[in-house]
Amino acid sequence: MNLDLLPLQGRRTLYRWQHGQLHDHLRALLPQWREHALTITSQDLDSNASFVNYVRHHQVTDPCTGQTVELVEKSIRKVAFLGSQEARFYRHPDMLSASTQFQYPACIGVIETPWESLIFTDFVRGKPPRMLGIAPQLARGIAEQEALSQGYLSQQPAHKAPLFWSMDFYRPWFALRPRFNFARCLPQLERLGLHDERFSGLAEQFKAFTPLLARLGRAARSSPKCISHMDYLQKNLFVDKGQLLLIDWSEVKVGRVGFDGGAYLGALFRRKEMPMFLKAKQQFVDAYRQALPEQFDPEEALRNLHYMFLLNALFHCLRPETIAEYQEKQRMPMLRQKYDYLLGLIGH
Repeated sequence: MNLDLLPLQGRRTLYRWQHGQLHDHLRALLPQWREHALTITSQDLDSNASFVNYVRHHQVTDPCTGQTVELVEKSIRKVAFLGSQEARFYRHPDMLSASTQFQYPACIGVIETPWESLIFTDFVRGKPPRMLGIAPQLARGIAEQEALSQGYLSQQPAHKAPLFWSMDFYRPWFALRPRFNFARCLPQLERLGLHDERFSGLAEQFKAFTPLLARLGRAARSSPKCISHMDYLQKNLFVDKGQLLLIDWSEVKVGRVGFDGGAYLGALFRRKEMPMFLKAKQQFVDAYRQALPEQFDPEEALRNLHYMFLLNALFHCLRPETIAEYQEKQRMPMLRQKYDYLLGLIGH
């Protein structure tokens, strides 16, 4: 049973001052179940996102129809009683409701306690996509998502501005995260160069990215704002009857046009060999440029894409864990090839 068929009045945010049982949460979110006993089977799902306590797949026998309802419960712990970014995103179901390129799991509701945000969404099924093969389709989806969310954000009343301000990518609690500071990894690269002459002197060359990223970051800051998913990995995408389904908004930000494309290409770059990456990149950029609505400047969007690609690719390719992985698999020539590609982008 798809939760899109359930009453809309169940989709809301509830506030509670104490922990509750799953049965109580579901009865509160779905009023038609309020007077019934519920039969539930649960299974933990994998999750490595920051501050996530657990993610669970529940199968509930609908006491009204006898059908099986499948849903996902995500518990996100709070810091200083502050609600999660993902919970805030789900409070705006109309933002992406007009999407035709992506499908999103329906949100049943959000329950906030002083200690956690509980997010209940539809459980989706489909095949994991070939991340190289979906580049054009993903480009069209991202362009549409940016246009829909940019329009939504620009129309929000002033009293909602603080919520979206706190979700902005340029807040210190995002911009200072290790994944956006590749320079922390350079000492490890220097040590590698002492033992492997193929990497000698590269750490000094990579330092040239610091002023480049600062310049790109300043330029991006004044670009049109939009919702950015920021986590385009295979585990977060499914294909069902040719339609792309996008899940897991744990990394959601108020980003800028082009950011999501850079995040996708950064993920491809660190996982794929160079010829495959370069082919997918060209397909993505061509489709994205063509799909981008007139309200956006294509050159500005592609500049922001380049910025986010560099932030992701530099960190993930320079971090000690990546170097150790390539050493273990005896693939250091491939890693040097990726370093050469990145260094060739200095000045662009």
